Amino acid sequence: MLGAPIMVSSGSSDLPLQLNPWEDQALNYGFPQQPPAHSQAENNNNNNNNAPAWIQLPDPIIYPGIYSASGFDVMGILLRVAARPNPSIDLGPLDCSVSLTLCDLSLPNAPIVYASPGFYQLTGYSAPEIMGRNCRFLQNPPEMPPPARASEPVAVMRRAIRSNQEVRVHIVNYKKDGTSFTNVVTILPLWADPSGHHFAVGFQAEL
Repeated sequence: MLGAPIMVSSGSSDLPLQLNPWEDQALNYGFPQQPPAHSQAENNNNNNNNAPAWIQLPDPIIYPGIYSASGFDVMGILLRVAARPNPSIDLGPLDCSVSLTLCDLSLPNAPIVYASPGFYQLTGYSAPEIMGRNCRFLQNPPEMPPPARASEPVAVMRRAIRSNQEVRVHIVNYKKDGTSFTNVVTILPLWADPSGHHFAVGFQAEL
């Protein structure tokens, strides 16, 4: 059971910082209770019944969700982004709330293969609705045909991706409910990884 929120000094500010559940649990960690010792006769009886000689103990330090469920090493990809040589765009501070998409440029139509929770919150779409699609569906409201002619920001993004260049544009996009918004899109192409996949990392922010 999680304890009360941990109050952590935030430097010069007097405001407390709220730890996430895993950090809170880690600071309050205690080893599980050991099962009571059995007598030799009980142990012999258990062995005769083919019962396991060990008992798996519940371990509260393992917090659900800290490991990848997407199949992609997103943290490793972000480390590649942070360590990329000669960056031309300053990303500024990032945290886990960022809206992020990962597109596989080595596949036809450069589909989305991963999106962060921030992307779903920003656009209103769910994973089944966007996975495997090109990001261009954001250029028009749902159930509406795509624009007949690519806008200038779209053309700029296409040229940058073809030349493997970083790019940032302001573009009008649409959420699932049809609401338009100005999307600040930053695209960072990465060199192919050992598996041969060539990814582009996209960051989105509503202006």
